[in-house]
Amino acid sequence: MAAKVWTGLKSRREYLRRLSIVYSVELRQKIVTELYMRVMSPKQFFGEFGGGSLPRVAKNFERLERTGWLRRVRTEGPGEERRGGVECFYRATELAIFDYDTWPLLPYSLRVAFSWTMRKQLAERWRDAMQKMTFDARRGRHRSCTSALLDRQGWKRVNAATDGVFVSLFEEQADVRLRTAHSGEKPFVATVALLEFESPARGSQPVGPSLVEARTDSLAPFWQRLSKVIADEICMQIVAEANRRMVSAPQFYREFRGELGSVGVEGVRRRFKKLAETSWLAVVDEQSGGRRRGATEYFYRATAPAFGDEDPWEVPASIEDTPSWRVFERFAKLAKEAMRAGTFDARVDRYATWSLLLLDRQGWEKVTAALEELRRLVLAEQERAKARMKKSGEKPIPTTVLLAAFESPKTVTKEP
Repeated sequence: MAAKVWTGLKSRREYLRRLSIVYSVELRQKIVTELYMRVMSPKQFFGEFGGGSLPRVAKNFERLERTGWLRRVRTEGPGEERRGGVECFYRATELAIFDYDTWPLLPYSLRVAFSWTMRKQLAERWRDAMQKMTFDARRGRHRSCTSALLDRQGWKRVNAATDGVFVSLFEEQADVRLRTAHSGEKPFVATVALLEFESPARGSQPVGPSLVEARTDSLAPFWQRLSKVIADEICMQIVAEANRRMVSAPQFYREFRGELGSVGVEGVRRRFKKLAETSWLAVVDEQSGGRRRGATEYFYRATAPAFGDEDPWEVPASIEDTPSWRVFERFAKLAKEAMRAGTFDARVDRYATWSLLLLDRQGWEKVTAALEELRRLVLAEQERAKARMKKSGEKPIPTTVLLAAFESPKTVTKEP
């Protein structure tokens, strides 16, 4: 059993390294996302989304193929506009996501930063769809933000049902490919969001590690910053320790020297410095004297995002007063409160995803029906939880569930 556990952990760490390959370049994330929906060649991708130059796009396709993220499915040519060349077509083998087994490996502060970034991404997609009038364009679009009091059993049932819907989304997308190949119906891109998280109870104290707010914003994009950490097990361990307590580079080296292999104290110092430069760590104390011999020892803690009072999105009054935007604002407020209180990511089984799907009319109807059924299940589970807690005396879990499905506007701006 111990060997199996170790092997599973090793495979999850390898998956983190593979994720870092996708996250390190924003263009790669776009490639994997789009090619999970449909087969494309580098030339097609560049023509639709840009990416600097065709050679740059092709180079990233090749890197993703070598690391197992893309699979070549066919070649076409030479002939026609290809002349003497051959055009290769690829599909993504999987989505670049944190699964149930990998998510708990992330230190708490990284999970918080990830959730905060995802909230901002969803806000941008929601706002963009409303401004370009696709959000409410299709009949049956779904947007709901439901608050419920659940017990542990109810939480697990809602969580399992949410995961079941997530899996069914991509099964449906596969069915869409088959249907449209025969019907000729033109599919469209939809955004589907599924979130379940714990909200803070009224008057409760913050939970989770005591993080410090980053003093300066890193100039590097979030995903690039994240990729540097998850690709390096020692960086991951440093951040994990800085979540638990104040720690310095010499202290870390003394305590974990036996686990660092050939990495010496200077290698540890460089990692601490880099993590501070990229805003994953912040200096909270300085000490000198004693064995330090005149040198200064810097102590660090893990950082939290800057949860500002103002959100960085603005919408016209015509959008601000609509029911669809009010649903998002309610979710955004509840999510920020939960992140500040530490409850959003306190449970490693919290659910938070948004996905792009290529759907036809039948697929759209099935997806939106699944979300409405899930919303009703949340309310039914609350009633069952009330009855159970009345007998057991178990303390309720304040839970927020956001469900949304809307048509995404066409991408018109190409990446430079």
